[in-house]
Amino acid sequence: MTTRPPRRVLKEAAATPAEIAAAIEALTPAQVAKLKRFAENRIWKLGPKAGEKTQDDLFQIAVDSLLDDTRRWDKTKVDLFGFLRAAMRSISSNWAKSYVEEETPVLEADLRKTNKEGHIYSPLDVTSDGRADPEELLIAEEKRRRDQEMLKQIEHIFKDDGEAQMMLTAIDDGYDPAGTRELWGWSQNDYNSIIRRVRRSLDRAGMSIDGSGGKKNAK
Repeated sequence: MTTRPPRRVLKEAAATPAEIAAAIEALTPAQVAKLKRFAENRIWKLGPKAGEKTQDDLFQIAVDSLLDDTRRWDKTKVDLFGFLRAAMRSISSNWAKSYVEEETPVLEADLRKTNKEGHIYSPLDVTSDGRADPEELLIAEEKRRRDQEMLKQIEHIFKDDGEAQMMLTAIDDGYDPAGTRELWGWSQNDYNSIIRRVRRSLDRAGMSIDGSGGKKNAK
């Protein structure tokens, strides 16, 4: 399932089929690998909301959405690498929004966590009396719901701010400020302006971000 972004690029500003084909051909193996890793990360974050879709499905749907004119690319605003990352983020977010919890069972792998000793465990692991710990299950479910609600809030706040979405994508992927600037081709002034805008908006919503590869947190 794909949907069109909030701001549809005008046809006269969109890249032509020939320009799109040339840009796809010009993607380096390293860029393709990064895009595939980004797709893998998005699928992992979706958990059961991804259904049976894989990272390859997400990547191909993003490319197809450009080729069939579902999405349009203004190459004067962002390069193809950045466009496809943003497209995959939007597509996977749409999958999450259309997910119906009752229809998809939660897999044990989606609930696995790491304890203070570094050991991976699941709230479904049985206790000494042979039953799953209901308190652990409740904590895991509450955390999942909080994270989902925060994600929805952030997506709504920046739904019309492409640069802010690009900034959050880089930070969520663990890029530091220098890496973020290199990734999107921003100057130091560009970066400073965008991160200030993001921080102000999140601050008004009671959330924060460190801007150095850290994650978004509710205050």
